[in-house]
Amino acid sequence: METASRGRPRIQDTADDIVAAVLATAGARVSTPDFSTRRVAELTGLSQTLVSRAGRRLRRAGGSAVESSAGESSADIDPEIGTGAGRARELVLLEMQVRFPQIILRFTPAPLVSSGGRGAVTATAQRTVAERRATALMASLHASEASRWRVRDAGEAPSAEVMPPASDPLCAVWDARDRDWEAFLDRTARLLDRCAPTVEAIPGDLLDLLARRAGRGLHGSSWQRSLRQSGSISDSDQDSLGLAADMERSPRNRWFSQVELSVTEQIAIALRREITNSGFRAGDRLSPRVLADRLGLSRGAVRSAMSRLVDDGLLDSSQGSFRVPAVTGADVVDLYAARLHLGMVLLRACAVQPRHQMLPVRLALGAVEAAATQGTRSDVGLADLQFQQELAEASGLSQSARGFHALTLRVRMFIAVLGLDYSPAVERIVSDDRRILSAVLAGDAEAAVRAWRLKLDNAVRHMSALAPESFDAELWSRLSR
Repeated sequence: METASRGRPRIQDTADDIVAAVLATAGARVSTPDFSTRRVAELTGLSQTLVSRAGRRLRRAGGSAVESSAGESSADIDPEIGTGAGRARELVLLEMQVRFPQIILRFTPAPLVSSGGRGAVTATAQRTVAERRATALMASLHASEASRWRVRDAGEAPSAEVMPPASDPLCAVWDARDRDWEAFLDRTARLLDRCAPTVEAIPGDLLDLLARRAGRGLHGSSWQRSLRQSGSISDSDQDSLGLAADMERSPRNRWFSQVELSVTEQIAIALRREITNSGFRAGDRLSPRVLADRLGLSRGAVRSAMSRLVDDGLLDSSQGSFRVPAVTGADVVDLYAARLHLGMVLLRACAVQPRHQMLPVRLALGAVEAAATQGTRSDVGLADLQFQQELAEASGLSQSARGFHALTLRVRMFIAVLGLDYSPAVERIVSDDRRILSAVLAGDAEAAVRAWRLKLDNAVRHMSALAPESFDAELWSRLSR
């Protein structure tokens, strides 16, 4: 993002950050009316003028996107590629890779198609959608804060497997060791200016991928048009695993969740995925060696962390080996009773917070809604848990939020062990979350608590149905009062 000119109110810089967070997490839905200037202004509490200006600044329109700091013109980007009429060919995005310490975007000439059959209204609508998508991509780069990536030892820093030549006219590359972030954004903006005014120039699956990675600086994002896949990963924590022992990166964007994962928590995440992917059942043995090799950590560190997970009840231990824990109906009731009461405290605190503090929660609700219509059954459950955690973070009660996060790790482990399927509950999850957030935004703490009670009552019964023991309704009634 360009430096604000002298005398410009700092509110615009803050507005840029807020709008970037909204657009970066919108995914393909950024093309819908839900992300018009007016709707974003309503969502954030900013004026439409601030939102509109933020969009132009993020897109780098009206100056920097036309001329670079080196005076490079649009024609200089691709001198060898043109049409028969002498005009430069329109482009589409071919590939995007985020592999610390580099970000690489490759473009390619768009397929030649006749525009004669395209009506004026359709062409105008397509151009509007294409421009909105380009702004969302630039917003993702802004929100990643990659300009603040730090490399302790540039000589040992890992690099992308395929480094494009600096002279590639259809490629924009950022490398944390070069430190020329503004030039990278300018070049990316100019290439986006050259893109065909169609929805296919920047596909929705790429935007959905960037939305899922937005809160983690885009780390691990890998997309190629030829595959038409964005690395379909249903567990939103998967990319956290390889980052613990990596070199320093930028601080977390303050408009996203601030929960940091310890090595123990990362191993809990890896174990949960291992249980889910490998079909382990309660009592099955887990190997510290295999997990250490997968995470790139020492066996001693993994074994120590797994021992702490045993202490926390997330693993069982028998004769020096670690095993998948058994989950009983009483365990489910116990866990959800604790989550219910802690959640009530957090919601009452949320209800008195200023509305702008709820922005990450609103964005998280959008992710739940998107997962319900476009994602897999596991996506909905994970997005719902993230929505709940964002509420905890927005409460201003740091210790309670941390405790709630610990309970979330336990819920996710139970989900993995029981193989919980959320698909029958999708509509209810979305309606419950909407009701909770509406009550919080209205400052009605008791309405939020009532909605929370109903949500948890449904959840505990849904999970208990898969536990090996019958649901103890009397115990739940006694603990949930």
